[in-house]
Amino acid sequence: MSTAPVRYVLGGRFDLVEVISEGGTSTVYRAIDRIGLWAREQSPEVAVKVVQPNGKMRQKLVQLLHREARLLRDFVHQNLVRIYDSDYDGKYHYLVMELLNGRSLAHILADRPGQPLSPSVSFHIVRAVGQGLAHMHSLGIVHGDLKPENIFMTSTGEVKILDFGTALMPNASPRHDRATALLDQIGLLTPAYASPQMLRGEPRAESDDVFSLAVVAYLALTGTHPYARLPADEALKANLTPAVPPTISPAQWRVLASGLALNRRDRIETIGDFVQRLARPHWFYRWCGQRMPLSQN
Repeated sequence: MSTAPVRYVLGGRFDLVEVISEGGTSTVYRAIDRIGLWAREQSPEVAVKVVQPNGKMRQKLVQLLHREARLLRDFVHQNLVRIYDSDYDGKYHYLVMELLNGRSLAHILADRPGQPLSPSVSFHIVRAVGQGLAHMHSLGIVHGDLKPENIFMTSTGEVKILDFGTALMPNASPRHDRATALLDQIGLLTPAYASPQMLRGEPRAESDDVFSLAVVAYLALTGTHPYARLPADEALKANLTPAVPPTISPAQWRVLASGLALNRRDRIETIGDFVQRLARPHWFYRWCGQRMPLSQN
């Protein structure tokens, strides 16, 4: 069995038009939904993720793909890519999603290696991603693999979180949660963005997404990774400390540093708290500093 060819019609419905992206475990296509076309919908195009047909882990990846659809197809939020459904046409397993026009944060940063985004753009991304994560957390789901490749900026300025294959319930124990064990077997976590606790296989917590978002925020604000792209557990052993970004206030740095804390007990616990405090403008801290000790912020 080979990768689904362009012009193949999945399930007799989705006409594959072109490859959008291709990774080691799946291929994403732009496709035409024939039902939408017949219904004369304004936009009958969708994105379709197809599991790569070969490899020892294929069956496990198939399980994760359908689990992703079951878990998140009812999620509707402006900062989460919409997942419609998954299916199997007798040859290929696939996931049908909202089609986005734009670029991932990874591509945007790759075009300016080592250079930061402006603070206003960086905070816009952090706020939008934070809102999407907060919505997931309110429904009891931790994303688990937030990174620039999974953050998408549309041509109209919207920010969307992609790829929920690693999403899990918080506090799920690896010994009792089949999905957690499955993720561990496949090794889908991205070490440069995962917390030390996730890398050790500890039960998930919302603060694990806080850590990942803090790493993304630091990368956007400075153009560099806070721990030189080392896995967080290695950074912890090496006792690494990120340099202070020059474009934010000392108070904002304290918030960002707390999000980057390698020990969970030192980290801000919720996305809402992290984003709200980090994105406060400089004048807010000056105003508060006239009325209370800055350490109380």
